[in-house]
Order: sequence, then structure tokens, then C-alpha cells
Amino acid sequence: MKTNLNWGKGLLLGMGAFMLFITSMGVYMFRQSPDDYDQQYYEKGLAYDSVYNQQRAVVLDKVQPKIRLGQNDMHVNFAQPASGSVHFERLADPSLDRVITFEAAAGSDVSINIARFKKGRWDLTFNWTNQGKKYMYQQKIDLQ
Repeated sequence: MKTNLNWGKGLLLGMGAFMLFITSMGVYMFRQSPDDYDQQYYEKGLAYDSVYNQQRAVVLDKVQPKIRLGQNDMHVNFAQPASGSVHFERLADPSLDRVITFEAAAGSDVSINIARFKKGRWDLTFNWTNQGKKYMYQQKIDLQ
């Protein structure tokens, strides 16, 4: 059985299939939710130097907070007096994110009640100041 498909017809069918594929991918991409990307991507990029300097200051000044997890609470110890906040971020469910402010004297613990927090992985971001100098420290914890 011989087919009458010549080069011209084959090229047209191939181009048609490719155009259909490109069009369907375009429609698929435009139907995606706009929440699939970071809304503050550009702002975070512009502020990167500031964030990097704050994280570097933690290492250079040796002021990394010490975190101890208890059954219903979390204790955070600061080497120097600190005034700031800790952002609890739940990547799996952003509606559970929380920000808690604190004041700590040198060498004292800040106690944070975590009994009502959902179990699992949390990203912590500590932002604090000491004598006008800004610090930032990030850590991941698993609540059991």
C-alpha cells in the first residue's frame, strides 16, 4: 500500500502540529494562577545587600540566637540585648504565618508559646536591633 504523502503535505502537517502545541501551551500558561510566583521578587532583589549585611553582622558580631524547643514553648537566648520580631513562616500553608515581637535583656531567654502551632517544618526569620545595629538570622525548625 503506497501513501500519497509528499514533502509539502508533511511539512504543513508538522507546522500545524507545532503551532497547535505552542498555542495550547500559551493558553495553559495564561490560565495559571498569578499566586504561583513570588509577588515581591523584584523588591527582595533590590534589598538583597541590606539583608546580606544584616545576616553577615550576626556572624561577625557572634550574636547568633540559641534556640531550644520544649514541649509547648520555644526558648530563644540572645547574647546581647535585643528588640525585634520573629517571623514564623509555614511554606505549606501561608495562612498560618505569624509574627511575634520580643524584648530581651543580655543573656536572658525569650519564651514563645508554640502549643497552638501546627506540627511540621517552619522557617524562622529573626529581625532585631541592638544599639542601633540591625541583625537578621534565619533557621528552619521541625515541630513535633
